[in-house]
Amino acid sequence: MLAAILLCCPVILPAQIPAEVMDVMNKCEAKMDNPAGLEMDATIRAKMLVFSADGTMKSFMKGDKSKDVMSMKAMGVETYEESGFDGTLDWSYKKATTKKERDSLIIQNADKKSKDESSINLEIYKEYKNAKMKVSGKYYEITFTGPLKKETPKKTIIKIDKDNYNFREAWTKVGPASMRVTITRIKIGVSDDVFKFDPKKYPDAVVVRK
Repeated sequence: MLAAILLCCPVILPAQIPAEVMDVMNKCEAKMDNPAGLEMDATIRAKMLVFSADGTMKSFMKGDKSKDVMSMKAMGVETYEESGFDGTLDWSYKKATTKKERDSLIIQNADKKSKDESSINLEIYKEYKNAKMKVSGKYYEITFTGPLKKETPKKTIIKIDKDNYNFREAWTKVGPASMRVTITRIKIGVSDDVFKFDPKKYPDAVVVRK
């Protein structure tokens, strides 16, 4: 599976990234960084040659806290994952896919959330040398190329609503594999209780503490 997905965050402007691209991304960040928190629903479509996988993701964000719930289905096999960061603990849970496996729960102390494939990365522009933007229907479509690291996808495309600057979609490709994540719903306002980590919710999981 690819590493996924993207949004926006203001920093020093890279020389290769056009000013109009950074302007749109900064406005997106300002809209999405709501102090009341955001709850987002998304669909996921992954492809690799004749193989495909479909799934859903629910994300919660508030300040530096986050929680993601993702489920995928491919070739009759269903996967389920949860991950979160409550300000002091970074954790991830994976449900077993066969009877021979065990659920797993990884917990570690941290001052920020670790990156994983279900997370939304707000600093995609830092990963590339170049960016081009065009208007496609009701969206700004930004294409990033020239990755700065070998492991970064050669091309990533994001869409931002040009009327309200909400993040809409991200597409990325590595070799024969591609992934598209589309935001289907955004709700403002998230209770702090959502981010509280409760290990009792995963009684059958093998726990690993780092």
